Amino acid sequence: MSEYLIADTEYGKVRGEKIISEVGVPYIRFLGIPYAKPPVDNLRFQNPIKPSAWEGVVDALVEPPPCAGKNNYIKQFVGSDDCLYLNIYTKNLNPEKKCGTIVYIHGGGFKSGSSTLYSYSPDYILMSDVVFVIFNYRLGPLGFVNFNDKSLNIPGNAGMKDQQMAMRFVRENIQHFGGDPENITLMGHSSGASSVGLHCVAESSKGLFDKAVLMSGSPLGLECDILQLNWTKRLAEKLGYDGDLENDKDVLDFLNKADVLKMSEVGGNLATEDEKKKLGVELVFAPHKELYGTDSTFLLDSPIDLMKTTWSNDIDIMIGATEDEGIGETEWNYMQHVLTELVNPLDSPKAIELAEKLRSYYENEFKDQQIAFDKFKADSFRWCIITRLIKSRQLSAGKGKTYLYKFAVDSPTQNHYRNRWFGLGSKGVSHADELSYFWKNGQGDVPPLDSMEFEAIKRFTSIFASFVNTGNPNNPEIGDVEWEPVNSEPYKGLIIDQKLAIDVLDETKRCLEFWNKLFEENGAKFC
Repeated sequence: MSEYLIADTEYGKVRGEKIISEVGVPYIRFLGIPYAKPPVDNLRFQNPIKPSAWEGVVDALVEPPPCAGKNNYIKQFVGSDDCLYLNIYTKNLNPEKKCGTIVYIHGGGFKSGSSTLYSYSPDYILMSDVVFVIFNYRLGPLGFVNFNDKSLNIPGNAGMKDQQMAMRFVRENIQHFGGDPENITLMGHSSGASSVGLHCVAESSKGLFDKAVLMSGSPLGLECDILQLNWTKRLAEKLGYDGDLENDKDVLDFLNKADVLKMSEVGGNLATEDEKKKLGVELVFAPHKELYGTDSTFLLDSPIDLMKTTWSNDIDIMIGATEDEGIGETEWNYMQHVLTELVNPLDSPKAIELAEKLRSYYENEFKDQQIAFDKFKADSFRWCIITRLIKSRQLSAGKGKTYLYKFAVDSPTQNHYRNRWFGLGSKGVSHADELSYFWKNGQGDVPPLDSMEFEAIKRFTSIFASFVNTGNPNNPEIGDVEWEPVNSEPYKGLIIDQKLAIDVLDETKRCLEFWNKLFEENGAKFC
């Protein structure tokens, strides 16, 4: 028989359900708590607004709809514009000591993903004493359309402001769910990590979190300088608008009534192949420098210009990626952003010369041509943006510690993302493989409790839980390994394999030595 518990929020009471996790840990889950008013009709592209207070008790028992975007499992566009809800998972509403809280930003390239239990069930992380929060935020056009007409007050980045609204809700309410409102860690993977990094440089996010975890991403992996306005006009045209494209009010009225799923589908495919290859354009609806400042501005400058002096240089972070981030990635768009910083357009003679230099370097470092290409891809679109962020923090006068890791556990059964993308029997630790050691997901069962995989899960989650609660990832689960924050070049970090080790990470070494010089030679800013 189900057991239900009620928690307070500043807007009203919510009812959650007590369940037993798949590893035998009891916890309480609250699904679909509204953290903002539904952004529907004339609010579709507007900044989020605090939810209205409610009477009685709202049931938080059913998963909320995802924000409109592509579901990469079923290859269809799903979701709604009424989607600004969050889930809270806690082991105790009133513990003797409040727990550190993880606020997680899902990945998906700002055009897919959601808070779904299928991908993010908290069974593993709740083996430790933490509170876990995950939320939906507007994606694609719904989250990143903008207009030049200041009277419309849509300068862009509504999706990032959704994230801020969710963080604000957590800061103000998490004490009612057993969390410490003064000990919140913002965490994200891939584009979610890019989001975390952007909040780390956004002055308007200061005070919303206390530590940060960036998994396989950084704010430098985004084309924040890309002019967004033309994409809004092109989106309207592709959806059938035949009015005056210079009349922002009419374009907005049209888009407010457009089908959200069709808009998401069209919005994810606006750039031509020529634009992608020549200009490095891919994510046209993603975080960007806003067209003008308002009282809710998120970003007006490029992240690289904000990093050295940002407030977050005084907070502790963990950052890392997997050992084989580049395997299987064959599309140009995964590496183009770093290259467009060095040379543009990408079909110029200078770009061809640069490509030959890169090929020569990696084929000399790695004699196998496929391995060389995989390492180049991993360095160019994951490890270098991570290394540049670390170097910027090292050059700043900030007090924050930086813990660096590399995830290298290669299991034939637990590396679910590699197996899904490349098939059973494939080797390597691909992008997103670490997620299956942090959450229980629908791609596989809990491994045997005496298996290598389950031991790896316990170690991995303990590292994050310890960091979330204390600011120090070292804990008894990792044995006598002493993981120190980065303090000098070459960067040492924790290599997380079947056994743990502290060593120089070759990926960051290549980025510091080869890529740093490459940036200097091409007059580009490394950090």
